[in-house]
Amino acid sequence: MDHEIRAAGLAGNFCAVVLELDGVPDPERLAQHCREFARRFPRSVARLTRRGRQFAWRDEPGTELPFHHHRIAEPGSAPRHREQLLLDIVSRPAPALEAAPVELHLVEEIGTSALLLRWFHPLCDAKGAELILHHLFQPQENTAPQQQAAVEALLDKWSLWEKAQLAWKAIGNIRRLDKQASILPVTSQPSAPALGLKLVTLDQDQSARVMSQAISHTGMTGISLYFIGCLMRALEHTGSSADGDAYCVPYAMNLRKSKALYPLFGNQVSFLFAQAGRQLVRSREALFAHLREQNREAIRQRRDYAMLPLMQLGSWLTLDKHGRILRDSPHGRERSSAWFSYTGDMYPEPTQIDGCAVTGLYQLSPVTLPPALCLLASRCAGKVILSYNFIQGCFSDDWLEALTQAMTTELLGQATGP
Repeated sequence: MDHEIRAAGLAGNFCAVVLELDGVPDPERLAQHCREFARRFPRSVARLTRRGRQFAWRDEPGTELPFHHHRIAEPGSAPRHREQLLLDIVSRPAPALEAAPVELHLVEEIGTSALLLRWFHPLCDAKGAELILHHLFQPQENTAPQQQAAVEALLDKWSLWEKAQLAWKAIGNIRRLDKQASILPVTSQPSAPALGLKLVTLDQDQSARVMSQAISHTGMTGISLYFIGCLMRALEHTGSSADGDAYCVPYAMNLRKSKALYPLFGNQVSFLFAQAGRQLVRSREALFAHLREQNREAIRQRRDYAMLPLMQLGSWLTLDKHGRILRDSPHGRERSSAWFSYTGDMYPEPTQIDGCAVTGLYQLSPVTLPPALCLLASRCAGKVILSYNFIQGCFSDDWLEALTQAMTTELLGQATGP
C-alpha cells in the first residue's frame, strides 16, 4: 500500500500514534529512551531492502532511533499550528528503502506537549505501534526473545493444500463482494494532494453511551462493526460523489493473543470487508443485524484467515499488479468506500510519560485516492477519539463538517434516519 499511497501524491505509508500530555517531558530522557529501545529492538532501526520482487528488513547495527524536538511558541495559534505540524511530520517524504521504520517527535507547547510516534507501515500495525510506545517508556522490563509474526507462524504451519483451500475461499469472497459496485465518497484528483486531519473527541458521558450502544447492537466482540455501520449511515446521509450499489469497508482482524505484549513487529493482522447495500444502510436495525451475521458467517467459513495465503502470493507480484488486485473491482473502481480502524483502549494503558499525565490518544494515517477518506477510532481516559484523515482538496469543509456531525449522531444512537 505504500506504493499505492505514493501514487496518490502523498509521502508514503507513514502513520502515527499521538499521545497528548499535560506537561513537557525532559527531551534528554526521551532521547535516552530511544537509544535504549534501539539497543533492545534492533529491528526498529533496520531498513527495507529489495530482493527481486520481494522485500525484507536489513539490520543496520549502530543506527539510532531518530528523536526530534519541536517547539510551538505562539500560544494564540497553538491548536491549529500543532495540528499542521503533526501533519507535516507524518507527511515528510522519504524513499521506501531509506525510511526510518520508527521516529519519535516531541511537540512542545506552553505547559503541554504531544508525543508523536511516526512508523512505517511495513514494520508493524497500529497495535504494534502502541506496543512500541509501551516498551519505549518501560526500559526496566526484560526483553523477551522476538517471536515470529502471527501471520508468518500461521503460513508456516499450514500445508500447501490448506493454503490452497483458504485462497480459494478468499477468491470466492472477493467475487461475492464485487457483484456490487462500491459507493465512493470522491473520485476526483486534487492538483496538490496533501493529508488532512479533523479530530472529534467525545466526552466521557458521550463515550460511555457510544460503547453501550455498540455492545447492544453488535456485541462485545463486534465493536468495530458498530463504528463501521455508523460510518456507512453517515456517508449515506452526507452524500457521495460516485454512486454505486453498496458500501464496502475493510477492517482488521487481530491475530495476536489477547493482551500479548510480543511480538512488536511484523504482520499480526488479516482483514475482512464489511459490505451492505444502500437499502440496508438506510435501516439502522437491519444494517447492524446484517453486519453481525456477515461477520459470523465469515468466521465460520474461516475467511478471516483466507486472505493470508493470497497476500503471501501477492508478494511475488509487481507492486502495481498487487495494488490493482487489492483495490480494484471488475466494475473498474476502488473496492473500499473508506478506510477504517478501531484500536480501542491502548494496552497497557499509558497513564503517564516521564511524570506527565496522558490526556488523549489518536492515530494518523495516509490513504489512497480513492477513497481519500479514513476514520481511525480509539479510546483513552474514558473518551472516544475519532480521527478523520483525508486527502485535502477532495472534500469541502461543509461536507466534512456534515459527515462528522452525522457520524457523532449515529454513534450516540440518535439516528440520522430510520
